[in-house]
Order: sequence, then structure tokens, then C-alpha cells
Amino acid sequence: MYCSICKTFDVTMHGYGYSLSNGVVVCNSCYGEFNNMMNLMNKINNSGTIGYPDNWGRDNATKWIMEVARVKSEGERLKEKAIKQTKEEMKPREERWINYLGGLATALTEKIHSDIQVKPGDGPSVPAHKFLLATRSEVFKHMLSSDTCKSSQIDSVCLPEFNHEQLQTFLELLYCGNLAKEKFEMHYYCLALASHKYAIPHLEKFCEEHILKLIDSSNALKVLEISEICANETLRVAALESIINHRKKIICAPSFEEFAIKNPHLVGRDSANRWIIEANGQAARLKSEVEVELSRQ
Repeated sequence: MYCSICKTFDVTMHGYGYSLSNGVVVCNSCYGEFNNMMNLMNKINNSGTIGYPDNWGRDNATKWIMEVARVKSEGERLKEKAIKQTKEEMKPREERWINYLGGLATALTEKIHSDIQVKPGDGPSVPAHKFLLATRSEVFKHMLSSDTCKSSQIDSVCLPEFNHEQLQTFLELLYCGNLAKEKFEMHYYCLALASHKYAIPHLEKFCEEHILKLIDSSNALKVLEISEICANETLRVAALESIINHRKKIICAPSFEEFAIKNPHLVGRDSANRWIIEANGQAARLKSEVEVELSRQ
């Protein structure tokens, strides 16, 4: 139970507090102020200038505390109501904005006045629009302004890190600023790396927010890789937390050994990652124990 006045100190947990009448509980710090106020009220009463019943100071101070708590609670309720109302008002605006940006998606899918071919590392190219690539990314802007691109007989740019499907998904996200959950979960790794590589802040933030929602024991190592490549501390902390919480499950998975081999620079890089070294040894021991047990059967 928290102090009825400051609402910040857990009296139940720490045990430093006082119980007043009517179920009011206050911490040591607030009790001192409460006691001063109560003594002042009782002093006025004892002076004989005004007649009050016994314990008038304590009872009225308790009532005052309860009123303060009630007003504070009412303020929090009104704040929550205002936030909810604001969200409800913003929803139609967001829907209108998404519908407006949907026109850009149509221009991409229907190849309306496209003026450049974006080539993946594997598969056919995807028609796109120079103006949008240049306005979304400074990297694309410089690429399209380079002499190599200008001298090319066929306007094109190559993004070799993508296959055809990944490129289509990346361009859809680039055009609309949003993506269906299923598509994002399928391609989040390459999307996060590309948004960082091509310096697209909106997409970097989009990827970060949505990766945080889907992180679990099955993809925590991959998210840790992303955080390292993209220098994203938020994802790194979330990935390490998930890995530590599910370390027994993760170290027994085949992907753990692959991760350790692929990322020797990441293993044991600092004290926060030393668990990986210990987990690597523990995985080897577990594997050996399983093999011994199987040989006995």
C-alpha cells in the first residue's frame, strides 16, 4: 500500500509508516508534516478560544488527507479520460492519412509514371519513382545524383542485399510508411538493416517499435545482431533481456552455435554479454551429457 499523501512510497513493502483512522496510511516523511498540522489544530483547540471535541485535530487532518487523495485520484481519472478522448479523435485522422498515402502504394503497384528500375540481388527489377526515393533517403538522393547513374542508358539502381520479394516489401514500406504485420514479421531483419544502411529515420523507428513487439526466445539472437549492426541500444537491451530470461531454451537451439560462430566480436564484447561465453560452455556440456545418456540406452 502506498502513502495516501505522496503516493510514491510503498509503506507495505518497506514497513516505514503509520496507520491513521479510516484506513489512511502515511509514510514517515509525510507523517511528520501531518503531525505538525495536527498539533497546530489541537493547540488552537486547547487554547480555549474555540471549543472542539477531543481528537479534533487528528480526525480533521485525516479527513483532509483523504480529500487530497480523492482529488488526486479524480485528477488521474480525468487525465486518463482526456488521453482516451485524444486517441479517439486522432484515429480518424490517422485513417485519412493512411488512405492518402495509399495513393503512393497504388503508384508503385500499378507502375504509374515510374521512371527508374530498382534491381534486387536476385530476381526481376521493380519499377519505382526517383523523386520518392530521393526524398525518403539522403543515400538514395546521392546515388541518383551520381555520374554513374546519370550516364546509364537505362535509369536503374541496384540494391543487392534484397531478393525480389524483399525488395517489393521494402519499397512498399518506403512508399507508405506502414506495412502489414505478416509482411513485417517475415522480413523484419532485412528491413531493419536497410532502413539503417540507407539512413531512413522513419523506417528505423518503425522497425524498432515493431521488433520490440515481436521479440521472443525464437528471434532474440537475431535481434541482438540487428542491434549491433544498427547501433540500436534499445533493441540491444531488449534482446539481452529476452536471451537471459530464456537462456536455457536458447542455448540448446542449433541457432545458438551458429550465432556464436557468426558473431565472435559480439560474444564477450563487454560484461553485459559475458553470459554468452558461459552459455556456450554450458551448451557444450549439455550436448555431451545428452550423447552419454543416449549411448547408455
